[in-house]
Amino acid sequence: MKNSFAKRLGIYRDFAGETQQQLADAIGVKVRTLRAWEHGINCCSFDDLITICEHYQISADWLLGIMPDDDPVAARSHQDLLTFQERHSLNLYEEYLLSKHRK
Repeated sequence: MKNSFAKRLGIYRDFAGETQQQLADAIGVKVRTLRAWEHGINCCSFDDLITICEHYQISADWLLGIMPDDDPVAARSHQDLLTFQERHSLNLYEEYLLSKHRK
């Protein structure tokens, strides 16, 4: 399972168009920690797994290799076909609107 996770994490990060540094910053780990995960040297904690899945909106089953489909698009827990950048922009806009509503 560790090798599936390592491979799929790298596949999805590439699919999302993120560098290792960008993902590490987004999930709050050091880039060397992320590299160790992607090379199968170490495994992440359950909390980090959840953070990665929430960040990419993907299934932990797929990321861990439980779901056999190797298609990164199938890993998404939702049917949206937005890119990572598009989802990020929408999240920022949503935060902006919520902040205006609270005033």
